[in-house]
Amino acid sequence: MGLSTEWSKHLKTQAERKEFERSVMGASHVLERLAQLIDEKMEGLDRAELSPSSYDNPSWAYKQSHMNGHRNGLTEVKKLLPS
Repeated sequence: MGLSTEWSKHLKTQAERKEFERSVMGASHVLERLAQLIDEKMEGLDRAELSPSSYDNPSWAYKQSHMNGHRNGLTEVKKLLPS
C-alpha cells in the first residue's frame, strides 16, 4: 500500500514523516473501509444520474453540476487513500 505524500508534507523531518506514515498505515483497516464507503457513495451517484426520472427536474443542470462536484470531491479523497 503506497501512501500519498500529501499525508506527510506538513512534517519537517524524515523521522516525523516515517512515524506519521506508520501511524496512518496502522489504521489501514479503517482506511480500507473508508474506500469502500466512498465506492458505495459513488455507485449511488451513478445510479441516480442514470435514472430517466432525473431529467424530469427543471433544475436538472444544477442537480447534475452538484452531483459532478460531489463525485469529484469523493474522487479526490479516494486518491489520498493508500492503494
